[in-house]
Amino acid sequence: MDIEATKAYYAGMGRESVCSCDYCQNLVDEIKLAYPKVAEFLSELGVNIELPFEVFLPIENDDGYMDYYAVQYLAVGEPDGFEETKIGDISVYITEVHPAATYKGKYFVIEAGTFHIKCRYDKYKFN
Repeated sequence: MDIEATKAYYAGMGRESVCSCDYCQNLVDEIKLAYPKVAEFLSELGVNIELPFEVFLPIENDDGYMDYYAVQYLAVGEPDGFEETKIGDISVYITEVHPAATYKGKYFVIEAGTFHIKCRYDKYKFN
């Protein structure tokens, strides 16, 4: 995998690159604080945890949190050297099930989950 090219890919993105729905924006607000070890692991690969490539619709729980079962991130290059891992309760692995990316070079997709994320009812409507 090309960590420097992956960093450059994310450096060219901003929050506006992420889906604008309330579910995705809630994830962006909360994920790094809720899962700092996962954020650190992904950062070592050049991936910004706050800029997901794809987010599967979460399930809202009665405890004020949502379960995001699959959050996907683009990584540049070949997945050589990448090893599936578990960080706390979060599984991190390569997936072949993802939408096509607009990135023109060689890439693969890292998927992670399940994230238990606080619902920001003060900021989002979640309809």
